Amino acid sequence: MKKRHIFKVISAFSTQAAGIGFSFLFNVMLARLLGSNDTGIYFLALTILSICATIARLGLDNAILRFAAVAQNQGQQTALSALHRKSVGLVVVTGVCVMFFAWYITPYLPIGRGLERGLQDVLPIMLLAIVPTALILLQGEFFKAVGKTSTAIFVQAVLLPMFLVLGVLYHLLQGKATFHNIVLLYTISATISALLAILIWCMAKPRPWKKPGYFDMRLLLRTSVPLLWVALMSMLMSWTDILVLGVWTDSSMVGIYGIASRIAALTAVVLMVGNAIVAPRFAALYSADRHDELQRLAQRSAGWTLLVSSPIILLMLFFPEFLLQLFGSDFVEGATILRILALGQIVNVAMGSVGYLLMMTGNQQLMRNNIVASALLNLIGNLLLVPAFGVCGAAVSTAFALAFMNIVSFLMVNKKLRINTMGYLFRGSP
Repeated sequence: MKKRHIFKVISAFSTQAAGIGFSFLFNVMLARLLGSNDTGIYFLALTILSICATIARLGLDNAILRFAAVAQNQGQQTALSALHRKSVGLVVVTGVCVMFFAWYITPYLPIGRGLERGLQDVLPIMLLAIVPTALILLQGEFFKAVGKTSTAIFVQAVLLPMFLVLGVLYHLLQGKATFHNIVLLYTISATISALLAILIWCMAKPRPWKKPGYFDMRLLLRTSVPLLWVALMSMLMSWTDILVLGVWTDSSMVGIYGIASRIAALTAVVLMVGNAIVAPRFAALYSADRHDELQRLAQRSAGWTLLVSSPIILLMLFFPEFLLQLFGSDFVEGATILRILALGQIVNVAMGSVGYLLMMTGNQQLMRNNIVASALLNLIGNLLLVPAFGVCGAAVSTAFALAFMNIVSFLMVNKKLRINTMGYLFRGSP
């Protein structure tokens, strides 16, 4: 059993490493092809798309991870199939509605400093990817819930960047690697990735659309709506800086900040892999009232996450110029930004999977309240600091809000679940 678990972890990390490689390569291509100005517009359009896709998911991703994990653990395959059908249907309907609404309000977005025209030229194309982007993440959560962690990571982290890299290479060979073509490439790649993800699920679970079964829609929405607020506030945490910079600075600064923030996010990738593995186990252990095992799992995953991510953090802190130079000389001035954001990620990974612990144990309201407070703190911080300090102000606000959210989550887990996720510091080894 232990060997099987080790193989599962190695497989998950290997798959995530492939995703990191494709994402990193695509961002390098993007930055070198477009320069800091158009890269900034691209990241701004991607930010708006991500917010719309989050709304389209209705918070179902985290609710699915919880309910599907329990159904799989109890052998309720018909309920699992019903949950899948209803979730996909809800996301498609909601996504289409969000897309039309976003198209309508696009001309009224308060984007400043010359970004308006460039953004409005490409945003309608990017918004066509709302439903596919939402479905990619949704389908990945189903794979996590049934124990297919590597497949989940492949669907969520590898497929889309892989198609983007291949598409850019094709356009380079054709001499057509223009800004508009790359934006269109994103929409096409997201659509193909979503269709492949659902096809893989249908192959893993034969005839999922025809299996009779029932899942309470009211229970699903009653659970997912609070989690929607969690997802929205989490998205606000992630993208407030880009949106505020889009209003107060030019697209070049947005591009430099966007590249720095994506490099900093590499630290959290290790935590994401750990979450994909342990989150379904959190739900299953909690539902079985196995508290001691739940605590040990939470502590060990936190310890290994910090251990594995430490070299990445040190590289960002001491050699940020080297990393940024890979994207082009325009981006080297983002070194200070990268250092600040890396400090916020240290707290994020050190605390472990505290957010998932709360959401997988029925404490999503606590997590919602925490993320709302942290997102508002980040918004206020950005609005106060960006006009005065520019991109460095955005980095300070974002890093501080991220650290605040994780510290509060840690305290909530400690008080509500009687689990100290940082107990690994006192056990001698992870």
